[in-house]
Amino acid sequence: MNYRTKSAPPQTGSNRHKQRGQSLVEMAISLTVLVPLAMGVMLLGQFIHIKLQTQNAVREAAWAATVDPALATAVIPSKTTEETQLRQHQFADADSALLSGGSAPAGFPDPMLTTFAGRPLLNPSDLTLKVYQQQASPSYLDQAISMLGNALSDTLPPNRQGLVTAEVHANTQKILSTDGSPLQFLGGLVNKRMDISAKTVLLADTWDAAGGGETLNGQSAGGAYANRTVRAVIQPMVPSTWLGSLSSVINGAAKLLGSIPLINDLLTPNMDHFEMGRTAPDVVPVDKLVK
Repeated sequence: MNYRTKSAPPQTGSNRHKQRGQSLVEMAISLTVLVPLAMGVMLLGQFIHIKLQTQNAVREAAWAATVDPALATAVIPSKTTEETQLRQHQFADADSALLSGGSAPAGFPDPMLTTFAGRPLLNPSDLTLKVYQQQASPSYLDQAISMLGNALSDTLPPNRQGLVTAEVHANTQKILSTDGSPLQFLGGLVNKRMDISAKTVLLADTWDAAGGGETLNGQSAGGAYANRTVRAVIQPMVPSTWLGSLSSVINGAAKLLGSIPLINDLLTPNMDHFEMGRTAPDVVPVDKLVK
C-alpha cells in the first residue's frame, strides 16, 4: 500500500510579512515588561548595597563614641567630623586608603552608587548622621545603682550616660536619564528618593571596668582619664575604707609586725605589704591602658 504525504502549501510574500510583523509585536510587548524588570532588579541590588553600607556606617559611628576617652565625661565625637569619617571609610573607593583625617570625597566612585545612566545614585551630602547621642540607661537596675552611687560616692558608676545611639540616613537621588529627564518606564520609582536608614544602640562600658584610668603602676592617669580609674570606682564599696584615718594606723601596725622575720615568715606571709582596703582589680584589655 502506498502512502502519499501532503506537503504544506508554499508561503506567499504576504504570509511571511505577517509572521515577521507578529514577531516584532511580540518582542515589543515582551521588552516593555522585561526591560523595566531588569532595570528594577539592578536598582534593587544597588539599594540593598546602600542598606548594607549604611548599617556598617552606623556601627562605626557607635563604636567611635565608645572608644573615645572623652566618653567618661559625657562627651561624644563631633557629629560633623564623624559624618566625614563615614563618607571616607564606608562609601569611598574600595582601593582607597583609610585615613583618620581629611575632607569628605567630592563624589562616590563606587559603581554601585551610580545609576545605569551614569548619574550619581548617592552623593556624599546625602549621607547624614542624624542622631548621635549618649544617655543614661532607662532600666530600673541602672537607676538603683545610680542611687547607690549617690549615697556612697559620685564615682559609681563614673559614666552614667553609657548608652550610645547612632542613626545614619542615606537619601538616594531620583533615577534620571543622561539628560536629567525622568525615566517614565520605571513608574513611580523615578520620582522618589529612597530614605535608607540604620540605627544602632550600644551599651558603652557604663562601669568603665576596662577603662584606661590607671597607668601600669596603679597610679591615676589624670586628665580626661581621671574618672575612668577602676580603683576609684571599687574603693568606696570596700567597708574598710570607711574607717578613714584609722585604717592608716592599722596599716602601719601591720607593716611593723611584718618587719619581724619570725612573724612574716611563719605566721602571716607578706604581712609587711599589708594594706587595708587595697583593691587590685583586673583591668582588661591591656591595650586600653594608658602607656
